[in-house]
Amino acid sequence: MNILLSDIVSSHVEQQQVNNLSLILLLLVAVAFTAFAIINSIIITRSRRTEQRTVGTANIMRHALEIGGVNMVKFDMRHLDVSNTYGSHLPQKGMSYDDYLQHIHPDDREQFNSFITHICQQLGNTGELSFRWNAAPDGKRPLWRNLRNSAVAEGRTLPLNVVCTLTDETKVVVEQREESELVDRYQSIFNRSIVGMSFYDKNGMLIAANQNMRELFHFQEESDIFYNSISLFRRPPFRELIDPENPQELHFCTHLTMPERNVNSFLEIMFNPVADSNGNVQYILVTARDVTEERDMYMRARENDQQMRKANEDIKNYEVELQYLLENCDMRVWRADFETHIVTFHRQLSQYDKKMKFEEFADNIIDGRSESAKAKFADPYHYFNQPVTYLLQMRPVFHELDTKEWNLVNSIPIFDKNGRQTGSFGTIRNMTKLIEAQEKLKEETRRANDSARQKSVFMANMTHEIRTPLNAIVGFSDVLSMIDSPEEKKEMVRVIMNNCDMLLRLINDILEVSSMDANAIRLEPVDVDFSQAFNDICETLAQRVQEPGVQFIRENPYPTYYTHLDPKRIQQVITNFVTNAVKYTHEGHIKVGYRQEERTLKNKLVAGGQETKQGIYIYCEDTGAGIPQEKQASVFERFVKLNDYVQGTGLGLSICKAIATRAGGKIGVTSEGEGHGSTFWMWIPCEVRNEK
Repeated sequence: MNILLSDIVSSHVEQQQVNNLSLILLLLVAVAFTAFAIINSIIITRSRRTEQRTVGTANIMRHALEIGGVNMVKFDMRHLDVSNTYGSHLPQKGMSYDDYLQHIHPDDREQFNSFITHICQQLGNTGELSFRWNAAPDGKRPLWRNLRNSAVAEGRTLPLNVVCTLTDETKVVVEQREESELVDRYQSIFNRSIVGMSFYDKNGMLIAANQNMRELFHFQEESDIFYNSISLFRRPPFRELIDPENPQELHFCTHLTMPERNVNSFLEIMFNPVADSNGNVQYILVTARDVTEERDMYMRARENDQQMRKANEDIKNYEVELQYLLENCDMRVWRADFETHIVTFHRQLSQYDKKMKFEEFADNIIDGRSESAKAKFADPYHYFNQPVTYLLQMRPVFHELDTKEWNLVNSIPIFDKNGRQTGSFGTIRNMTKLIEAQEKLKEETRRANDSARQKSVFMANMTHEIRTPLNAIVGFSDVLSMIDSPEEKKEMVRVIMNNCDMLLRLINDILEVSSMDANAIRLEPVDVDFSQAFNDICETLAQRVQEPGVQFIRENPYPTYYTHLDPKRIQQVITNFVTNAVKYTHEGHIKVGYRQEERTLKNKLVAGGQETKQGIYIYCEDTGAGIPQEKQASVFERFVKLNDYVQGTGLGLSICKAIATRAGGKIGVTSEGEGHGSTFWMWIPCEVRNEK
């Protein structure tokens, strides 16, 4: 830009020199053409008189043509063809007159044809014409040259030939056109520039200013004395930035205020000194552009960029949070398209997790906590036209599970610009763990309430349960000293011992439960001959069966049975089984036995998920009152008593269950119902050992 503006100023200085050179060049060309025309006329005239003189003149003419770079062609008017007389303007074999016309620019053909016709009518007279000629070899892609044609017709009465001298003026025409365009361009740039431009002399006095500069600085008239009377170097901001003795090129932006002319703008200013060939400053060019709006736009864009960055950061944080929720809450975003009847599920924000038809999704619904949920999801257009929420029990859709799952589905309708619903979207969250936790909480709450109630009943009954044997012990102990008969004393001692045993068992059960609450059941397995231990246990338990109509039966199938288990805990289980049987059996039998038994257990740590273990099966069969089917599952819970009038704390069977669970075994009861007796059993894993 600085070079272009320097050229503009230089053109003013050198314009006169260019004009003088152009005038001299035109005079020389005119003289040359005039001389050429004269020589050409002399040659033609002399050629008519004598052939010998023509040859000499032709040599002179050829020499002149070589110097001037001129071609000569001859138009044969009889045969209407054109050939070279001198030079290589045409192909060697020449061409027809019509073909020659085709090489002339379409806009110049008619004028050229009229010119040749006019020359033929003016025998002996010369004429000149400028035209454009296509010099391209192939004639397809034009290569236009500007030619100057000087022509004369030969003949006595009718023209036989028209001789033309052709001078290539293309370079001159191009230079003139470029010079004219350059001047026009400079003038247009100065007058119509989008920036303000002004010229100053080397002392900073204003020479000229374009319209934009006058508008920027609020000129009051064409020649404003306010700006013409003071040097540029004395005006702000140049007086602070420019050294008048050595002005340097400068480009800066400033907030310019001039209260005298009501100027208050942000300007971009370029200060350019223009020096001559010796480096002396001759002129100063100043350009100014109002950037107030651009600055305001920049400030707004900067503010928008800051807001956009903040919005992008918020969106990114939101996406991270949403991704965290989707991944850690087992949640998916779904979108239903009513046109394709396809619902798409997204676990990741950038890609979908699963696609399925509406009908396929509805087929997976097993139960919904809303009426006709399956039908609604099969045809959601009629039901999802407003925000809704469904809790659905479904087959596993997103997980490879064997169990059913609960999903909470939220739906919001989607509408196009015409208000027509095109689909729905929302979230689907796996609520299985929460539902199971709620159900478990309800069950635990129920059990806690039952336990609290049972504890209250237990505490209420404890007084009676403990006081009964204590009263018997105290009462018979007082009477014992007053009885003389040995038989009666023996009977009273037996009653006192039975009540002491009952009281001891009550206290042991309470202590055992307290120990279970504080710590898990402890097992101390040892190698033992269980056949012998079983006989010892039965010898003790047989004495508790005192009903005359009840037979105590033991089944010991092995003479020896060496194994590894805790015999004290096994004795505790068998004792509780038999004690319960004694309470509820008044006739028939109580049978206690055991046997070796192999069972298949679940184990996810082994291949196939199952393993087979050896174990011991212990049972107690009675012909007592039996247990109703609906109460069999609860008999192993704490404080449960099927008959409140029967002595007991309701803790014995719950202790047996804890022992079986701790040993990795199973416990249960089988009964056909009331009046048909029952069988309590326990299986724990243990291997047969070699006899010691």
